[in-house]
Amino acid sequence: MIIFAAIFIIAAAAISLFDWNMLKPYVERQVEKKTGRVFMIRGNLDVSLSFTPKISMERLSLANADWGTRQPMLAIDKLSFRINPWKLLGGEIVLREISISRPEVLLEKNRDGKRNWDFKKEEKETELPKMGRLMIDQGKLIFRDPKTETDVTARIATDSASADARETPLNIVAEGKFTSLEFTSQVHGGEVISLMDKNLPYPIRGNARIGTTHAAFDGTITGLQALSAMDLKLQLDGNDLSALYPITGIVVFPSPPYRISGRLLHRKTEWSLKEFSGQVGKSDLGGSILFDTGGERPMLRGDVISRVLDLEDLRGFVGARKGPQPQDSPAEKQEKKASMAAQRDRLLPDQEFRVDRLRAMDADIKFTGVSILNKDLPVEHLVTHTRIDNGLMVLDADFTVAGGSINADVTVNARSDPPAAEAQVDVKRLQLPKLFPKMELTHESLGLIGGRARIKSRGKSVGTLLGSADGRFGLIMSGGWISNMMLEIVGLDGAEILKFLVIGDKNVKVRCAVADFDIKKGLMKSEAFVIDTTDTNILGDGHINLAEETIKMKLSPEPKDFSIVSLRTPVHLSGTFKEPKIYPDKMLAIRVGAAVLLGVFATPLASLIPLIETGPGEDHNCRALIAAVKKPLPPQKKDAQNAR
Repeated sequence: MIIFAAIFIIAAAAISLFDWNMLKPYVERQVEKKTGRVFMIRGNLDVSLSFTPKISMERLSLANADWGTRQPMLAIDKLSFRINPWKLLGGEIVLREISISRPEVLLEKNRDGKRNWDFKKEEKETELPKMGRLMIDQGKLIFRDPKTETDVTARIATDSASADARETPLNIVAEGKFTSLEFTSQVHGGEVISLMDKNLPYPIRGNARIGTTHAAFDGTITGLQALSAMDLKLQLDGNDLSALYPITGIVVFPSPPYRISGRLLHRKTEWSLKEFSGQVGKSDLGGSILFDTGGERPMLRGDVISRVLDLEDLRGFVGARKGPQPQDSPAEKQEKKASMAAQRDRLLPDQEFRVDRLRAMDADIKFTGVSILNKDLPVEHLVTHTRIDNGLMVLDADFTVAGGSINADVTVNARSDPPAAEAQVDVKRLQLPKLFPKMELTHESLGLIGGRARIKSRGKSVGTLLGSADGRFGLIMSGGWISNMMLEIVGLDGAEILKFLVIGDKNVKVRCAVADFDIKKGLMKSEAFVIDTTDTNILGDGHINLAEETIKMKLSPEPKDFSIVSLRTPVHLSGTFKEPKIYPDKMLAIRVGAAVLLGVFATPLASLIPLIETGPGEDHNCRALIAAVKKPLPPQKKDAQNAR
């Protein structure tokens, strides 16, 4: 018995005096064999024997890939862990406690997409050891991706004040550049051991700011490495929804400042924002959207509803001018400033479509605006359905306008350069007083307006599309009533205006009203423009230039009644879309001059002779005029449909 005790004491003394640093070369070779990278232990390797032996190593380093920006990929001041020897005898590695001091990890990609954390391939996948409590002191993680202009540094630490391993919090503070945008973030996690579990939801909360976009989140993620699932309460706000594209890859039109909250879910290749609600400008938004990255191109599906919609908030959908975005280069900012200066005198937006974004993903989005707020347009309700397939965008829109409806089918084929577009617009039963709510003279008028437009064009913006358009546009009004005061003002009939001001306005029956324009290369030329009432005919002639945004129209009144003190003469509409001008024909000056001369050199009664209107106007063939507008257009070859 004494001999066995002596042997045990000698063995224990030998082990306690053993220089564990002699094992460093063996450990280094084994790690290099597993990873294909040079691994070094420059400090001490020590083992403290107990029922749960503690192993400590100092000044560790693992080499970076040969194309990396710097060496090493991993550096640790001190690593220590306790191992369960009884589990180890059964072939299972269980690390009961791990402590890492001042670790620094560099994760990076090169421009070809290679990742420095892709190590030497093993014949069979090595399972990670099971871990207990993990403590990190002054950790540092750097991520770089030159292709996306991303360079982020994160400071990582655990709260050592917590005695319960299951409550150990993880704290991360990060900053840098993400997709060339300024990036800051703060994240708080739950127990670190669950972070390694591929099937256990890991609690996480925090916030992040990327450029002008701010996000706050609280929920769980599952399988950090593969990010197999996510369930987060998300609050998102920013200056412009289109700024989400470089962050998420989701194409959204430019917008005013917004705030949105909802439930962000992730399963496999699908990301969804469920039951979200929020505010964009003065409009509210709600609904659900889903983004699927599993196909040939990402796919965005959604059903969005706005209970109160301000149309001004949708200006970005058709390319309205916006200030330079944070991701713009100095040259791009200068170009946008010059373009914005040129846009000051124009109404139609000339901002080019982001053709690359139309090709970057597919979409199927339904949007409903229940109640419309707009100070200029009498739009009451709208429903749109947008579909994008590899650069081919098809938009179906139904507007409730002025008590009637406008139905539009628009196709933009961004597969070609420049994009080709077609539009078919049908106007039905618009009510005249609701169509011009700000004109008091129309309030007592009655009449239903209908019409249609068929346009084909090519261009990279709304302005250039309309400026090169070919097609036809026509409006008709059959029957109804219109303010006689309005007709007399157009005709500058002084006697009649005075009479109406004394005894009140009266409505005049409209036999028909027709406006028919032929469109070639953005020039709308009037083929017919007639307002035929029982009191007056108004004939129109001229053109509207969509490319130059100019108007040159002449409205000529033909009264059907006898009147004195009449200054009836053609009225001209000119100027630009943004600043139109209305002025009487020069014939007015001749007639007034003649009246003055006769009043001076003849009798006062003679001065009225040039102002007497005998009423030569005759009824038009309304049926023929309306039939001409309704006549079916010849079939046109559709570039967009051929592209399908």
